[in-house]
Amino acid sequence: MPDTPTSSPPAPALVALAAWVLPGAGYALLGQYARAITIGTTILLLFVLGLLIGGIRALEVPGYNAHGGKLISWVKGQNRNGGAPYGLRASDAPLPPGAREEGWVVVTHPLDELRSKPWSIAQIMIGPIDVLCDWWSVVVSQPSDPNNPNSSRIAARSHSRINELGVLFTAVAGMLNLLAIIDSSHRAGQLEAK
Repeated sequence: MPDTPTSSPPAPALVALAAWVLPGAGYALLGQYARAITIGTTILLLFVLGLLIGGIRALEVPGYNAHGGKLISWVKGQNRNGGAPYGLRASDAPLPPGAREEGWVVVTHPLDELRSKPWSIAQIMIGPIDVLCDWWSVVVSQPSDPNNPNSSRIAARSHSRINELGVLFTAVAGMLNLLAIIDSSHRAGQLEAK
C-alpha cells in the first residue's frame, strides 16, 4: 500500500529500470517512500560492507585478470570450433608460439568468462554503482609502475575467508536488489491494472 497515492502509476519497465539504477528508487516512483528508504539503505549498506570487509578487489570483473589486465583469448590451429586448443592471456603478455589472437574474452567467449566469475552476475544487479566499483577494482589491480609488471599493486587482494565474505556480501546485496526490482515492478503492474 503506497504511503501517498499517485495520480497515474508509472510503467513497470520504468520502475524496474529505476530500481536497478538506484536501489529503492522503484518504490519511490510508486510513492512508497518508507519502503524505498528501508530497501535502498539496506541494500547499499550491505554492498558497502562487502567492499569494506573484502576490499574493492572482492569484485572480480569479467574480462580482466587479477592484475587488472584485459584477458585476450587465443587459439592454436584452424579455429576453436574445429576442436583447436585455446587459452587466455593478459593483453600485455606475449602470444604463445603458433597461436592466433581471437580478441577480448568477453566478446569471444562471454559464457565461459561469466562461468568463471559467477558472482559478477549477482553483483551487477546493484546497477551503475557496481559498474563504477568494477572500474575502480580494475584500476587499483594494475601495477603501480606500468613499466614493471612485478611492481606492487595499489590495492592488495584480500585472502581466504575475508575475500569470500566480501564477495558474499556484495552478491547478496545484488540478489536483494533483484528481488526489490521484481517486487516494485510487480506492484507497478498491479497499480496499472486497476
